[in-house]
Formats: sequence, C-alpha cells, structure tokens
Amino acid sequence: MDEDNISRALMIGVTTFIGIVTVSAIIIFFNSSLNIVRNVGNGKDFSTVYRDDIESTLLMSGSGNYIKGSSVINLLSYYEQDVNVTISVQNIKYYNSNGNVQIYDNISIDSKDSEVRKQSYNNALRYIMDNQDFTIDVQDIDSSVGIKQITIKGV
Repeated sequence: MDEDNISRALMIGVTTFIGIVTVSAIIIFFNSSLNIVRNVGNGKDFSTVYRDDIESTLLMSGSGNYIKGSSVINLLSYYEQDVNVTISVQNIKYYNSNGNVQIYDNISIDSKDSEVRKQSYNNALRYIMDNQDFTIDVQDIDSSVGIKQITIKGV
C-alpha cells in the first residue's frame, strides 16, 4: 500500500512539473511574439534596419574581426548601383565543377556604367560563399559626397 502511494505521489509530481514547464514555454513564446508585434506595430522601417546592418558591417573596418560572405553579399547588394562607392573583393574561395577549392583573385565594382556594375556584381555573387570569412577596409574619400573605397579580402 505504501508503494502505491509513493508511485502516485511521483506521478502527480512529474505531471505537475511537466505542466509547469509547458505553461512556462507558452508564456515565453507569447512574450517574444508580443515583442515582435510591438516592433512591427511601431513601424520599424525595413530600409532603416537594413541600413543599420550595412553600417555595422562597415564598422568592422580595420578591427581585425571577420565578416561572413553573407554580409559581403548584403554590402554588395546595397552599393551595387552607387557610383560613388568603389568595391574590390579579393581572394574569393569557391568550388569549381570538379569540387576543388579555387581562388578568384579580384572582382572590382568600380565602373560608372550601371550595366558594367551589375555584371561585376553578378560575377561576385556567383563565387562568394556564405560561410567564407573576409576582412574589410573602408576608406572615406569624400564623406560629404559619400565617396568610399571598400576593400574586402577573403581569409
């Protein structure tokens, strides 16, 4: 009879614990969802968030920290049509058709012609892998006009 009471008490305790964990998980999920809805409801502008991401990538200049290929792709997408910004991507590692690692020496996006810039951009997208590490160096040539020279080097 005592074993039966002990096993019932354990079952009640375990069931109560599982119930508390489940309710806690639901509350945590609800609160995080509510935060997202508040941010969207406040009118967070996607272009502002995107610009903040680009600015944080540019702040990595000269820090010795690495940025990933996905950040490089975002940066190239952002400045693709901006003729005041010259971008040079060096030492891009990629896999060739045989599965061997190759290095593409340099892709420059520096033309004033939008079609040439787009072609260089598409060429860079073809070779940059999301998980490759890069270093970035940004030089403001004329900050009043927004002229920059960005050098990105694969590690």
